[in-house]
Amino acid sequence: MDRFDKELLLHLQSDASLSNATIGDRIGLSASQVSRRRTRLETQGVISRYRAELNPASVGLALNAFVKVRLHSHSKASSVNFRELVSALNEVRLACAITGDADYLLHVRVKDLQSLAGFINDRLLAHPDVNEVRSDVVLELIKDDATIQID
Repeated sequence: MDRFDKELLLHLQSDASLSNATIGDRIGLSASQVSRRRTRLETQGVISRYRAELNPASVGLALNAFVKVRLHSHSKASSVNFRELVSALNEVRLACAITGDADYLLHVRVKDLQSLAGFINDRLLAHPDVNEVRSDVVLELIKDDATIQID
């Protein structure tokens, strides 16, 4: 990956709707060169998808929370069952298997505290493999940047 690829990726991360011509003007390549590089980066899996970033509050999802989940057991079946549950839950923005006092960390986005309570009580705690749930509500979002820095 050369400097042109890196610059192309930085521009796409900030605005994936930029045309190849616009990116080319900014990094000093023709639109066709940018197109070839972009296609190669997509084929190699460096660029995995394109999407629009929405303002969550504007679509009614004003509350962010981090939810730690501990399962009853660490069996393969429990893990598979819980992962299937999480994959089906629209409220979950990010799900990670973690070390420490919990098994999973979920970033959840919901309408309000009542919605969070319903999510925890009716969806997570109702699952037979879930032993314990602890949540932390985000008071203020200080930084939310999915940009990957490329050196």
